[in-house]
Amino acid sequence: MRTINTLFLTGSHFCPDEQELATLASLYPQVNVTSVGMLAYTSRHIEQAQIVVGLPKPEDLKLAANLRWLQTPSSGVSQYVDPALYASVPPLLTNARGTYGKQIADHIIGMIIAFNHNLLCYHDQMKTRNWKRHFPVKDLWESTLVIVGLGDIGTQLALRAKAHGLRVLAVKRTATEKPPYVDELGTESELDAFLAQADYVALCAASTQQTEHLLDARRISLLPERAYVFNVGRGNLIDQHALAEALQTGRISGAGLDVTTPEPLPVDHILWTLDNVLITPHASGLSPSDPHQVFSLFLKNLDLFLQDKPMINLIDYSRAY
Repeated sequence: MRTINTLFLTGSHFCPDEQELATLASLYPQVNVTSVGMLAYTSRHIEQAQIVVGLPKPEDLKLAANLRWLQTPSSGVSQYVDPALYASVPPLLTNARGTYGKQIADHIIGMIIAFNHNLLCYHDQMKTRNWKRHFPVKDLWESTLVIVGLGDIGTQLALRAKAHGLRVLAVKRTATEKPPYVDELGTESELDAFLAQADYVALCAASTQQTEHLLDARRISLLPERAYVFNVGRGNLIDQHALAEALQTGRISGAGLDVTTPEPLPVDHILWTLDNVLITPHASGLSPSDPHQVFSLFLKNLDLFLQDKPMINLIDYSRAY
């Protein structure tokens, strides 16, 4: 039986426990696993690996002459889609789409409710024991949410938003039949019209050349003053300078940012100082279930890989997702 050298780069999103490793060894004894911390691997580890599960440094992939499959524990793979990164023929590349949608959608709903019910303001008032009430500008169930990107995250968010009574407008790359949990579905050609109706905008799209600065200064200017912007995709989906200016001037009401450009956000960046901004450190996808969901996905894909069958979440290098 031919041995398949497999490198596990462990971290917060992928860290198999003893039972999971025992299951892997029992089902696939030909898979020889080396497990090291995400930042602790050596060049020799990369050189020997035929399968890598984790997030290796892109600049190290030239060393991976034997690499046949890279499974990331993240949904975003923009750093790995350039074929020139690899030693020879680009390997099969799969991501962890489908493992983070629920918790990220919960995170966005939490931020929407926090702004709508003035919870951040009340928390600040506690510091001075200030007993002052603030009315929401608009009831949540009479509000409109625009979701940009209707993949796993966008779908989970739409389901939760409808449960709260919001009107949901969604934009996706290609036209499809409208699901029942979306009120209106369009492509990017409808985005401008949707933004003009938005109380809340959630950016859940993948990072590609086509989506860089998707929300630019022009599109920010289309938003009503009451609007809030939330980004859980990638920082480069927004023109961050234009966003900061709109927030400073009151052109829009606020923003919840789980991703920024760069990351970490520099300590002297203006966004840290704005009362109408909630920044979280790329943490919306964190969940106790993360490592186990990613391992389960890897195990399913491993079976498909060994049978030379189409794999789950296989990335198209030409489309970058």
